Parts: sequence; structure tokens; C-alpha cells
Amino acid sequence: MRRSTSLASAIGIAVLAFVVSDHVLPTARLIRAEAEQRAVSRKGPARPELDTRRRQPTVVRVFVHVLRDATSGGVARARIERQIAVMNLAYAGGQSARGSYVPLVFRLARVDVTANAGWFRMEEGSVAEKNAKRTLHRGDASDLNVYVTGSRSGLLGWATQPTAYRQAPMLDGITISRRALPGGLTGPYSSGDVAVHESGHWLGLLHTFTGRCGTRGDLVGDTPRESRPSYTCPRTRDTCAAPGRDPIHNFMDYSYDRCMNRLTAGQATRMMRAWSALRAVPGA
Repeated sequence: MRRSTSLASAIGIAVLAFVVSDHVLPTARLIRAEAEQRAVSRKGPARPELDTRRRQPTVVRVFVHVLRDATSGGVARARIERQIAVMNLAYAGGQSARGSYVPLVFRLARVDVTANAGWFRMEEGSVAEKNAKRTLHRGDASDLNVYVTGSRSGLLGWATQPTAYRQAPMLDGITISRRALPGGLTGPYSSGDVAVHESGHWLGLLHTFTGRCGTRGDLVGDTPRESRPSYTCPRTRDTCAAPGRDPIHNFMDYSYDRCMNRLTAGQATRMMRAWSALRAVPGA
């Protein structure tokens, strides 16, 4: 997922332009993603364990790598701790009475700070990104590495999927603009929900609008289909003939932070299947 933003300082409103490589997956990529999901389902835990409401939470260690240049880009530890709290509240279903519980708890393991102007401004897929991640990455598939950057293009964040770990383990993790952390300067996207969204990708979720109005949708049965992302908070929007209004309150859409407040039971199940099949360390 790639979000870019420019601030309209004159009126104090964030004007968003999204550049989304997986906005709508081409048919071949969607079929491949569906095949991966079927594989995860086969490898996933037995049905009783998938009752996420009764499952004891698994602790996910979080390694945060703050990138800066020689004179700017630092992030106070308090903001990082607030970010972890936002993620835990979201995964506990605590932002909405309609939110589902996901039995994962994020625990801050380490924060390191690196002064490197090239890495601080790294873009998705760049040489700088590869060099930074190969140098700073810690842990294994079960550990979440978070890279806090100051991208010039204004991207709010991007993430790797769990199916990519085996081929490129050192590139695994999520990247977040420092402006999108709690207390940042991205207006409606500065409450910390960008990291919730990106960690959802890290755990195997796709955008709610991935399959548009097609039968595949986002490969989760209980998220209504929608033809395009939500950029604000259009509460009555319904862009597909299939049942249900657009899931604009879902963390895997592009709505404002004040609008996104839930994950579904189906998404919780998909994430835990992906965790068990692709991220959990055997015997841990």
C-alpha cells in the first residue's frame, strides 16, 4: 500500500493523492493472492483455535528503527509508545463496539536511531530501502520491524506481506512516515491508524477495495465489496450492488483516522491463519 499526501497549509486540510500499486490487483496477481490464501487456510490452525474471541494473545516483538538526517527527523520515544498503544487498542477491538478481537499484542522491544540522509528519504523499492533494511532488520518472521522515515514523495507507509518473507527476510516489515505517527503533521492521518493498516498487510490482509465489486473481493467473506477506496469518511457510500455498504470504517480502507475503527472477524481469522502458517516460530 502506498499513500502520498500534501498539506494545503492555507486551509489546514490534508489533500491526499494516492499512488497505489495494489489499489486494484491485476487478475493474475489476484488469482495468485487467492491461491496463497487457500494455502494458508490449509496450513492454518484447527477450527477451535480460530475462535479468536477465546484465544490467548500472542506477543509480537516490535523493533522500531527511526531514520533521520543530520539535522532533523528525530521522533520522541513517547510518540512511538503511543503508536504501539494505538495498534494494541485496534487489535483488541477497542476502537469500536463493532470491532473484532485479534489475539495479538504488540510489545516494544527496541528503538534505535540512525542518522543517514539517504535512508531517511528512502522510497519503496529503492536501493536505499534495501540497504537500510538489510542493515537494521532484527529478529525473525514473527518480529515486526517498523521503519520510521521522512519520504520526500509524502508516502504515509508501505508493508510487506507474510508470503514474501521466505524470499526476502531482511526486507520484511512496515515503513511509516514520521508524520503519520500519533501527533504527526498529516492532518486526518496523524492518529496512528496508518501503522494499524500497514501491520494488517504484514499479517496478510489486502485492501478492502482490492477486488472492486468482483466475487473475490479482498478474499475475506465478511467485508462488503467496494469499487474504490474511501479518502474521507463517506458514511452512506455504497459503490457495489453486492450486499452491504462500503466498509469505510475498516482499517484496510483509506478513510481518515477518525473514521477507521474496526477489523472484522473474517479478517482476524485470516491474520491468525497467516500468522500460524507463515510467521509463528515453531515451538515458540
